[in-house]
Amino acid sequence: MFDGILRRTSSLTWRHPRALLAAILLFAAVAGFFGHDVERHLSAAGFADPASPSEKASRVLADELGHSAEPGLVVLVRPADGDVLDVADPAIRAEVGRLAGQVAKGEYIGRVDNPLTAPDPAATGLVSTTPDGKVTSLVLAAYLTDPDVEDKGGVADESVRKLVKSDLVDVGFGGYAPSFNEVNDQTREDLTKAELIAFPILGILLLLVFRSLIAMFIPLVVGGLSIIGTLLALRIMSSFVDTSLFALNIATALSLGLAVDYALLIVSRHREEVAKHGYTETALRNTISSAGRTVLFSGLTVAGAMTALVLMPQRFLYSIGVAGGVVGILSAVMAVLVVPAVLAWLGPNVNKFSIRTGPAVSDASTGWLRLARGVMRRPVLVAVATTVALLTLAWPLADTHLTGPSSQAVPPGAQAYGVTQYLNANYPRAVMEGVSLTVTGEVSDAELERLTREVGAVAHVDGAVPPFQRVSDDLAVTTLALDGPALSETSQDAVREIKDLSVGSGELLVSGNTARFIDQKVSLAQNAPMVVGLIVLLTLVLLFLLTGSVLLPLKTLVMNALTLSAVLGILVIVFEKKVGASLLDYPGPYAVEVTSMVFLFVVTFALATDYAVLVMARIKELRDGGMTNEEAVAQGVARTGRIISAAALMIAVVFAAFAVSPVFFMKQIAVGMALAVIIDATVVRALLVPSLMRLLGEANWWAPKPLRRFHERFGIREG
Repeated sequence: MFDGILRRTSSLTWRHPRALLAAILLFAAVAGFFGHDVERHLSAAGFADPASPSEKASRVLADELGHSAEPGLVVLVRPADGDVLDVADPAIRAEVGRLAGQVAKGEYIGRVDNPLTAPDPAATGLVSTTPDGKVTSLVLAAYLTDPDVEDKGGVADESVRKLVKSDLVDVGFGGYAPSFNEVNDQTREDLTKAELIAFPILGILLLLVFRSLIAMFIPLVVGGLSIIGTLLALRIMSSFVDTSLFALNIATALSLGLAVDYALLIVSRHREEVAKHGYTETALRNTISSAGRTVLFSGLTVAGAMTALVLMPQRFLYSIGVAGGVVGILSAVMAVLVVPAVLAWLGPNVNKFSIRTGPAVSDASTGWLRLARGVMRRPVLVAVATTVALLTLAWPLADTHLTGPSSQAVPPGAQAYGVTQYLNANYPRAVMEGVSLTVTGEVSDAELERLTREVGAVAHVDGAVPPFQRVSDDLAVTTLALDGPALSETSQDAVREIKDLSVGSGELLVSGNTARFIDQKVSLAQNAPMVVGLIVLLTLVLLFLLTGSVLLPLKTLVMNALTLSAVLGILVIVFEKKVGASLLDYPGPYAVEVTSMVFLFVVTFALATDYAVLVMARIKELRDGGMTNEEAVAQGVARTGRIISAAALMIAVVFAAFAVSPVFFMKQIAVGMALAVIIDATVVRALLVPSLMRLLGEANWWAPKPLRRFHERFGIREG
């Protein structure tokens, strides 16, 4: 596999390096031209399943009412100076009326409630008063015409902010749509901040690792080309399906990480070959035949694992799946084409302006060799102790609490944060976190009244449930409030109990933030087994093709699972138990974001399998060259130890740079990914790999005869 491709690549990169690099730069120019404005074509995160009951209810209401049943955006009106808003003043009343009219002109705004037009403003729940009845503020509640509040709500928020300005009163913007829109804006800023932080640190590390000012730029070029190509892919994708903005962040981090990984492997192997053959075609051919093959195979495994996310219906996840798949393929292809072409073109000049401190990362490490041999002298003790340690870190997962997007998740410092805090303290929860009940079908008034009483008897329903209002003969709706935050356990229990109620021959649909979160968890639980199954199948098949073994792929799955469990356990310790959260400037919510767990599972498996490929490929090469299993393991770990640990450190820097984000789920993802690569590249590769391979001995390479014959024909081996 890959033999013909690698031979042609070797010939092309040696004989025509400048022409090849020129063609790649032309590709980058074309991709950059068409993909540079991709951000304008991307949608907001997209955590909801479009087929879920809550989304169905939102669409039904939008179709019948022309807008949602609960406000998606609220405008908080407070006195410009002083503590009291004089709503008896004609000027104030006229100004509030004008502002309501301006809100109604906003995009995707279907209805605006102005409490001052009601017979009893206080009864609307949209006015805050002092104990003696003086008005301190009021709210203009806006209902959206499109149920996609995460995306279209952002458009509505931006248009309303341009329209709603006042010199007479103070105005602020809150609710789910403004909160999520500010999270999206913050994410765009975080991408720039992360790059400004990561690139200087990465540059220093690359110089120390590659020991040359020229060579250190090679992975940055590969990463840049991969990013540009991915921008084009996302631009094309966005023309056909809604694509999430967050795919950009992941594409950037993963592209840089894999570029460092692959460029480091190829350059390091080329230095080994140059030491034997000089700067010759033979050295380049051997490099591409070995390291190039490993890089292509690794890119394929990363792409396969990431692409499994396309099975998820959430825009956030399937967009990242496509972006990750493209990044995996592009990073590998660009590394195999660009790095050898640059090495062939520059020859010895690739090491110009070098620093000569310490051994090269390509050198076999005596420290890693001693560690591997020491581990293999006590394999049972090391394997058991390491496994127990990782499982201990994973233990907090048994008692974790999950959270998701809500108006409570807007980071401190954002405009909507202060408004949200004020609204929560001074207004009923229905203003921002209402629960809408929609009844479809032929249902009598008596059945609706019975349902209202039953809903009112549910624990944690706050106050009296308003009577159902008929929108048509077969559609009725009401909106109620709960006494706790939208994503609290009590609110979720209340909504689950309401969803279990029956209403004659009709159907009861529940929408709102709480119902959306419940349906999100159900959707993830239903679709995750397909994703996990596909990743497991791809891992087993691809690693079998690499090793010819049945046991090594299974061992890799176990080690990946241990890494993932430990990482998620640490996230619970930090972000839920608050151990060290202050060091990360993390203000909450103190729970783990549910969609992030799915994302971390996939990316951790992809990168852990990537490292497994790098180690296994070298061990197999050495064993096929005549070494015993034990010696091949020790030498394989020694010869890849520096490379993998250096690559992991740099990838961790890239991911950790995103931890500066005040957006809670971005911070959790960043910390989780940095931990995953460090744990896998050190604890797992240094301790579990040699200990388990020593325990299995020659059985590491066992496979039934039919599978052996299959591997002999189709497996991965040096040409």
